[in-house]
Amino acid sequence: MSQWIPLGVTLRDWREDTKNIVRPQLHVDNTDTCQNGAPNAPANAENIWHTVQGELRSRLGERVHKSWTGQLSLQSENEHSVALTAPSRFVASRIEGKYGDLVRTLWAGHDARDVEICACADVQASKPNLTSVNSHVHGIAGSPSSRSRGARAGSNTHFQPVAVSSTGAPVGSSTGSSTGPSTGMPHKDAENRRDRFTFENFVVGPSNELAFAVARRIASSSECLYNPVLIHGPHGMGKTHLLYAIKAAALAQNPNRIVKLISAENFVASFVQSVRAQGRSEIDAFKASLRDVDLLIIDDAHFIADKPGSQEELLHTLIALVDDGKQILLASDRHPHAINKASERLKSYLCGGLLCDIGACDYELRLRILDRLIERRRNNGYPSLAMPQNARDHLAARINATPRDLEGAFSQVVARLEFLGRPLTLESVQEALAHSRYSSNTRPTVDKIQRACAKEFNISMDEILSKRRARAIARPRQVAMYLSKMLTTRSLPDIGRRFGGRDHTTVIHAVKRIDALRSEDSALNTSIEAVIEVLKG
Repeated sequence: MSQWIPLGVTLRDWREDTKNIVRPQLHVDNTDTCQNGAPNAPANAENIWHTVQGELRSRLGERVHKSWTGQLSLQSENEHSVALTAPSRFVASRIEGKYGDLVRTLWAGHDARDVEICACADVQASKPNLTSVNSHVHGIAGSPSSRSRGARAGSNTHFQPVAVSSTGAPVGSSTGSSTGPSTGMPHKDAENRRDRFTFENFVVGPSNELAFAVARRIASSSECLYNPVLIHGPHGMGKTHLLYAIKAAALAQNPNRIVKLISAENFVASFVQSVRAQGRSEIDAFKASLRDVDLLIIDDAHFIADKPGSQEELLHTLIALVDDGKQILLASDRHPHAINKASERLKSYLCGGLLCDIGACDYELRLRILDRLIERRRNNGYPSLAMPQNARDHLAARINATPRDLEGAFSQVVARLEFLGRPLTLESVQEALAHSRYSSNTRPTVDKIQRACAKEFNISMDEILSKRRARAIARPRQVAMYLSKMLTTRSLPDIGRRFGGRDHTTVIHAVKRIDALRSEDSALNTSIEAVIEVLKG
């Protein structure tokens, strides 16, 4: 209601006078929004969140809201704060960074409580009771706003934050993290991620069976039948896995056995530090730490050989331990003769022991590694994870050589399933690997597949493309269609056109038929794998 300013009174004086006017206060009855009948209780969080979701949809648009903020759900509440949870830590971290302030601003228009944007510990858990104060919720560490809110809430807050890495992976969770809550620093109670490096988790094949057998013998026996032992092979082949497995198994069998596992980097750093100390006691202490052991394991030994001073100390250590009857095991990504900066004496000494080569994985070994990765993923929060046979075959056929590359590609595929909510199918695997470094350098074409199948089944290209339906011709043609669907990104109609103008339904029938026959006909499956190996090479 407008008011007139009296004549002769300035605007400033009038404003000062009106400040002293006592205005009537409206009484608001909050009994309807009280929780459990308590006075001044917060408003119903579920109703507020429904309203805020509508406002987010209006502000951000339907597509952005559905992709990000629409994935938030109301997890729990108390008198100080409300927890909104996302299905994964990646999604929670992304929403916190891009839309966190907007969510809190909209919520503040309806309720004074603080808002925590969290990642639910169990992605597949059903929505818990909103009034539960023991909800299994993990906050996002490192956020200034979340730290300040936690400080204000004090001991009454029930949300226990944990660190989240830049990739959205949980840090400090019970699934194998080595960092503690909120700090990102190592936590003494957290499970070491190296704990999964055991003999039981190592997948054995023709390329690594010798190294595996020798590793088991070293772990179980104190007899030094071969000394020193050098496991060598390209990076990512499982050498470090074997070294940690040996240490764990040796200590489990004999806790009194003195086992030391040291990386080349720590070896060189400790040696340099002892020399710079310019004291005999420091050098003696360094030597004693390496030589007063029953089993010495050194990873990445080629790195030590690149340092002239350190490689001399390594050679003296090897000689001393061998003379004392102590076992030595080293891992290197090269054969001793391929370590250019190593002295001839060191090369000769290493070659005088047992050399175990770990070669490239074959197709069958990669399939078994995939099975192990799927099993591990199921045991760590995704019990319903399933990969179709054709997607599994495609992933094993397309990855270059090393188990580490295969694990990285598998993680990339599963990440798309987790973060984008897409099903795990052959198409999603192909999409995930389309522009990935894990895919083959040269993608096979339909023409190459046709020629490889024609050669494997001893028929001509004209017969592959012909209308003949004799089994000796039709079966190789179906195999070629199957592999074209599995190994290329061509559509079904496009593949049909390249097989003499056939309909896409013919391609679908061929894919289903060959997929079923692979488990029934071992000879046919062997021929298909032979074609895949040819296309890879």
